[in-house]
Amino acid sequence: MRTVGGARRGLGLWLLQRASALYLVLFLPVFLLLLWRAMPLDYAAWRALFTPLAMKLATLLAFAALLLHAWIGLREIFIDYLRVLPLRLTAYFLFGALYLACLAWAADILWSVG
Repeated sequence: MRTVGGARRGLGLWLLQRASALYLVLFLPVFLLLLWRAMPLDYAAWRALFTPLAMKLATLLAFAALLLHAWIGLREIFIDYLRVLPLRLTAYFLFGALYLACLAWAADILWSVG
């Protein structure tokens, strides 16, 4: 029986994408409820919402889950539509760097509060 090189990676990525979607589905209603309870949303309320470490970590994890979910989807698009390998690798690098920079920026914003 012949084994294809990357054939087994698909299930792991599929599970990662589903896990990230599940976290986002669970996080969003809780976040919206906390926003609603913090009304009126002025600077002090917004700052108080993100001061607890648990909220910072949950929000950063949600942002990381969103970026991971998007990365896996973009990867599939790149594989399907960017047939030229150097172009595909360049797109991987550029979007990977962009996503990591966005994650670092989100962490910087969250930890600058409180």
